[in-house]
Amino acid sequence: MTMKKSKVLILFILGILLGWFWRQLVHEWNTLHQPLIQEGKLNLDGLVASIKNVVNAKDLWISDPSYQRFGEINTILESNYYDKEKIQTGKMLDNALKAYVDAIEDPYTIYMDNSTNSGFQEELKWSSEFDGIWAVISKKDYYIQIDEIIKWSPAFNAWLSMLDRIVLIGTWLTKNMDVNEAVKEIRGPKWTTVKLTIERVAKDGSKQVIQKEITRDKLTVPSVNGKIITWANGQQIGYINISIIGEETENLLKQTLTTFEQQHIQGMILDLRGNWWGLLPVAVEISSHFIPKDMLVVSAKYTTFQDEKMLSQGYQDYQKIPMIVLVDGLTASAWEIIALALQQDIWAQLVGTQTFGKWSIQTMDEFPDGSSIKYTVGKRYAPSGINIDKKWITPDVIVAFDAEKYIKTTIDNQLEKAKQVLETLIK
Repeated sequence: MTMKKSKVLILFILGILLGWFWRQLVHEWNTLHQPLIQEGKLNLDGLVASIKNVVNAKDLWISDPSYQRFGEINTILESNYYDKEKIQTGKMLDNALKAYVDAIEDPYTIYMDNSTNSGFQEELKWSSEFDGIWAVISKKDYYIQIDEIIKWSPAFNAWLSMLDRIVLIGTWLTKNMDVNEAVKEIRGPKWTTVKLTIERVAKDGSKQVIQKEITRDKLTVPSVNGKIITWANGQQIGYINISIIGEETENLLKQTLTTFEQQHIQGMILDLRGNWWGLLPVAVEISSHFIPKDMLVVSAKYTTFQDEKMLSQGYQDYQKIPMIVLVDGLTASAWEIIALALQQDIWAQLVGTQTFGKWSIQTMDEFPDGSSIKYTVGKRYAPSGINIDKKWITPDVIVAFDAEKYIKTTIDNQLEKAKQVLETLIK
């Protein structure tokens, strides 16, 4: 049995070595800035040079004493540990990899074993065929982490936030749960409830424990809501609330803006509060409905990929129409891109509270055994060149949401403030 486990460990280490070697080789090749094929022939000189650079690298990680220590500890345990049945090599290696990646202290970079990755992929599907709280989760250390929340979902309405830590589901500790187990506990029939105990870490590092009872439901909210608001003086303004990115989002946005043009609106309010999730190209597409053609929306800088500059397609031009963008602490990622681009390119005013501050870019690599690693590969930059990752955007006009007033009167004080600011801009 020990021999078999040793073979598994050796194969595992060889797999890591080969993966590392390939990544280093690709990196070295990119630094040479040479084509792989020259005049119809394989560029052998460049390939050999890349291999030499990798092999001769002084920091070849296998020579690091810490990695040698890993093998030594494994040998000691397999040879001398009393309860041999407790030595589960595969599980131990997975846990070691999780700890290794977690040590980077990047909440968006995680290693997921087969089971965890399966649950994560299921959550990403956003199928309307199940009832739940509509949040994407992943496993981190002693808790289940909330990675994404859909606007107007049960999770959103319960005031859950991205990076909240679920430490209890009902009376069950999440410390020893994988994502699949957590998903099974959180999902359930429509109108039933689930109790979550949340650990929330503030920007200053302080922690708060919060208990939430959430009613499960299906998600039926349209991705774009638009309406014309007519003031007492007869002026008309357009209001757009974008909640999620779906197949119909682009079409609904076009229809809404067409209606606004027909009504000759004098100003516009774009509500991006509570918007977490969104892809980079989609942010550029949405921005292109407001920003003139070829103006910079966002740029991206990467470690190994070619840097990008993403320009507006210029579907419409709202430079001459005063615009307010509503943001809050739940506005993140692609939605922050839209907000800053509108502010810097067409002078839109931001109203609300500081945004979340997520401007890093992640990708995911999956392995043959079903495990995966999601990791940060770059950062996004506004048209002015600033990056607000973990720094957040401060609005031009700061006004906190009055939840108590909204519950009693359904008056949205942030929206009312946006109307006031817009009225002064129109005048």
